[in-house]
Amino acid sequence: MDFKLSRENFTVRKVLSDAVNEQAVELDYVLPDYCPEIFKVLSCRIYPSAARRTLNGSKLSYELSVLVRVVYLSENGSISAFEQTLCYDKSLDLGFSPKLPAVYIEPSVSSKSCRVVNKRRVDIRGVVSVGVKAVCDDQLAAVTSAKGGGIQLKCSKVTYPAKRLFITKRVTVIDEVEIMPSKPAVGVVLRADASVASAEKKVLSGKLLTKGEVSVTVIYIPEGGGEIERLSFDLPFSQVSDIEGLDDRFDVFVDACASSCTVTPSPKSEPAKLGCEIGIDLNCLALRFETASLCDDVFSTEFEAEAEKTECPVECLPEAINESHRVKATLTYSEGEIKSVMCALADAGGAVKLSEKSNGDAAVSGKICFTVFAKNESDKPVCLESEITYEHIPEKGISGCDVSGIRPAVGAVTYNLVSSNAIEISAEVKLRGYVCEVKNQCFVSDIRLNTEKPVERDKATSLKLYYAEAGETPWEIAKRCRAGLDAILEENEIESGAIAENTMLLIPIE
Repeated sequence: MDFKLSRENFTVRKVLSDAVNEQAVELDYVLPDYCPEIFKVLSCRIYPSAARRTLNGSKLSYELSVLVRVVYLSENGSISAFEQTLCYDKSLDLGFSPKLPAVYIEPSVSSKSCRVVNKRRVDIRGVVSVGVKAVCDDQLAAVTSAKGGGIQLKCSKVTYPAKRLFITKRVTVIDEVEIMPSKPAVGVVLRADASVASAEKKVLSGKLLTKGEVSVTVIYIPEGGGEIERLSFDLPFSQVSDIEGLDDRFDVFVDACASSCTVTPSPKSEPAKLGCEIGIDLNCLALRFETASLCDDVFSTEFEAEAEKTECPVECLPEAINESHRVKATLTYSEGEIKSVMCALADAGGAVKLSEKSNGDAAVSGKICFTVFAKNESDKPVCLESEITYEHIPEKGISGCDVSGIRPAVGAVTYNLVSSNAIEISAEVKLRGYVCEVKNQCFVSDIRLNTEKPVERDKATSLKLYYAEAGETPWEIAKRCRAGLDAILEENEIESGAIAENTMLLIPIE
């Protein structure tokens, strides 16, 4: 018997690592002489980011940078602040040396505490959780055709990413911003936040051109003292990245994130200026999709057949997300009454997480931290903070997603003094980016015919009658009757899809 199988390789995603590691953050900080003494800590925030990632063989190395910023009240009632950056070298063994892996590193703050040891010394402790996910391409062989032995194949078209290209770039934006005349010069920076407002991409001659704008918000005390001021402005950025093998056949997705933001007043400048250094991480993913016809079921009209089946995850074309979600909270001052609000802020943190609901839809969840600087009945500055977890279900109803390139950004923030000691605050969280749906694909990788077990049949019968019910498919009928699929379709002049209504079919028996 002449029995031949044809196989083709196709690409699937292989997860090398999906781990969460913890890093303890410890800072015993002594104020420099030029800083006023601490009377009361108003706010302590920790901002982690990952940089300088390298892959040497199977070893992934990166630097975890942690910015600690403390806002405090001095003895004379004025607000001051200090910050310190800590760096940790981290490494992870992926198990083997992958080619062109996609590596996603997402740090987040699990806990923090700040203790005043004395008027010039504070002890800050915290824990940063670092999620590391690394994926690469893997090749699997699937049956695509067979001849001889009465073999019948059911094949389905599968669209898959045949090639994956991934790079991470750090863009540093350094600029001086002129402070508008209506604003006082910057004295003490209490907080500086940055988020990517827009990012456009273009592929040109094997290079990826990325440009956009980063929005910066600075909260500060004016030079010489006074009320809290807010300063907002946009800075442009651009990056040209060489990606070997990139061409117009690829779909390109860029995940842009402002990972650091440092602002310093420019001394004795006229007009007043502010020096800015913004770090932007660009995760660039390029996927080239192809379509193959893969066998997912098999039987033989002549012998008993055994199919070896494999199930694997296959990525679909990522879906763009451009939606907003409104988050509300009520902040309460437990030590007295609130006289006035100086400033209301919201921080959306880093990347969001994806989870699956009971109905199969994917939900986007994240955390937003509300901060309100106010004055109490004694005209003393106070700070109220609250971290809220939100959940958003995309309008498209995407399901089965486990790869996310969504970055949250805070839009408009509003507040309302609802009682003498309570503030209702609301923020718009803008969710921009993409999500990638992953589906499990079943395919036949091998077929074995047992020639010692031929199919029993009545040689005197060449045609059978079959009463088909609505919803049955010709493939199911052919497999049940051990008949050729093409012969059934041709004899009954029907298509391969599900049968619309109850009907009688003629089944040719070879």
